[in-house]
Amino acid sequence: MATSMEYITRFIEWRVYRKKAMDISLMLFIHLYIISACALCVTSSNYRSSTEGNQPPSHDAHDMKSTTGFLDVLLENYDRRMRPNFDGEPTTIYVDMHISRFDTIKEVSMDFGMTVFLRMRWNDPRLRYNMTSQHIPPSAFMLDKIWIPDLFFTNEKVAYFHDVTRENILLRFYPNGDVLYSVRVSLTLACQMKFEKFPMDEQHCYLEMESYGYTTRDLNFEWKKDKPLTNDTIFELQQFKVTETRVNKCDKLYYTGNFTCIKVNFTLERELGYYWLIIFIPSFLLVLLSWVSFWINPFASPARISLCITAVLTITTQAIGVHEALPKVSYVTAIDVWMALCLIFVTGALFEYACVNHCLQRFGKNRIKELLSRAGAEMALVDLSNSSEPGRMGFKGQTSVADTYDIESQIKEHKEVVQALRIDRFSRYAFPMAFIAFNIVYWPVTLMKEDTH
Repeated sequence: MATSMEYITRFIEWRVYRKKAMDISLMLFIHLYIISACALCVTSSNYRSSTEGNQPPSHDAHDMKSTTGFLDVLLENYDRRMRPNFDGEPTTIYVDMHISRFDTIKEVSMDFGMTVFLRMRWNDPRLRYNMTSQHIPPSAFMLDKIWIPDLFFTNEKVAYFHDVTRENILLRFYPNGDVLYSVRVSLTLACQMKFEKFPMDEQHCYLEMESYGYTTRDLNFEWKKDKPLTNDTIFELQQFKVTETRVNKCDKLYYTGNFTCIKVNFTLERELGYYWLIIFIPSFLLVLLSWVSFWINPFASPARISLCITAVLTITTQAIGVHEALPKVSYVTAIDVWMALCLIFVTGALFEYACVNHCLQRFGKNRIKELLSRAGAEMALVDLSNSSEPGRMGFKGQTSVADTYDIESQIKEHKEVVQALRIDRFSRYAFPMAFIAFNIVYWPVTLMKEDTH
């Protein structure tokens, strides 16, 4: 009995100890859970704070009143007359450009037009701010309150800013003090064109930007290293295609100092389709047409003279029309050489007939009339005898009369006429061969591209 009571007592004590152990374990689990949850909340909060520090705050993070006050304080002691780092290192301006369109190139006025988005970026330590607590909205209204580089276009003829529907100006500020200035501007730029190889020419135009007042000790323009030039589509012009664009530095030295300068070069290659259809093919056919006179009877003076004169006048009219689209240059162009040689060949055909006609003049008009009158009289006698003696009109008799009184064959037997016909036969081969030789030399020389680098 005693043993049973001891067993029961120990069992009850074991149950009590077990319950206490379970309570203690439960309390430890609850405490560990609470500590883990608190640690997770703290870690998440720190991560969110670090992440928000790298992102621009939303407009809701700052009210209008605080931003207005911050801008007033920021610009209170700001002097826009002083460049950044005044009396220190030169301020570096990084420039890039987006070309919106290329306008028509005008040879007469020697200029071209383009519309660009000009972007400049520089650092101004006076405009640094804490990004987590403040925010500067992008606005063009601050343009008159901060320092802006005095960039100008050295080869500009006409320029204007766009203001539809508002001024196309962007001014953006960064917490580290960087300032981005972007403006949309249309320009008409001078281009010193050379027309020695017109219309097989290449024009090298440029856009040059320079500081007007600051020397290289104060200001330095640099092209943006990553894609300084961009464009939406391939440039499509009426008579040109842009084959190359290059950017480089072009610092200028004047007696007032050394000024920073950057430059973009455009290589413009002229398309020949228009000139093939309007100039080269028609003038080539006119030269061929003038050679037809070499196969016309030398006694047909009106036909040969009118053909050659018509070709000469047409070539002359073409040459005048070509020069209406060009400035009045004092040197010879490639199209001048072509039109002049075509005119020489057409005029040569006219002079060739002058030589032929001179030989015929030596033969003499009186002798031709005498042959014609004599042939007419003899032919009348033959007709009369044939009508009185019908039996003598055989085949043999007709051949004899035709051979005897063939006027053309009699004329061609004379020395002067033979010489005139030889001139025609020689010209039929000499003129085409000379024209082919001219083309063999002309086209390789004019189509050869010059190395401008």
